[in-house]
Amino acid sequence: MDTTLRDGEQTSGVSFTASEKLTIAQLLLNEVKVDRIEIASARVSEGEFDAVKKITKWAKANGFIHKVEVLTFVDGDTSVEWMIKAGAKVMNLLTKGSLNHLTHQLKKKPEQHFAEIATVVALAKKKGHADIERILSDAGAE
Repeated sequence: MDTTLRDGEQTSGVSFTASEKLTIAQLLLNEVKVDRIEIASARVSEGEFDAVKKITKWAKANGFIHKVEVLTFVDGDTSVEWMIKAGAKVMNLLTKGSLNHLTHQLKKKPEQHFAEIATVVALAKKKGHADIERILSDAGAE
């Protein structure tokens, strides 16, 4: 999986336009033939939303929609709705993977976080728009 379109923009001074993101996505899927691309984090900005819409429109028309993924969060229905409105079908759900993150950053017990994860997964499945590809964790699964 290539994460250039999401992780690449976390580099200082790097920011892609929606057109640049679309071109990179097309090259990665058509020319480089990567299996999957993670193109954005949900809820980041209106510009990111527009870029995801362009990419998913092209991907759907060209048979790549299930190779295009969006990083989502354990935030009720917010990320899932953002992803669906942007036209994406595959989500990568970012969860907290350590007790330290849970207790100190989120201030939650594991059972509470696991229940919230289950709720987000169930919502995505119910909407019928998302393939639950994998769960990412801050503990190094990314």
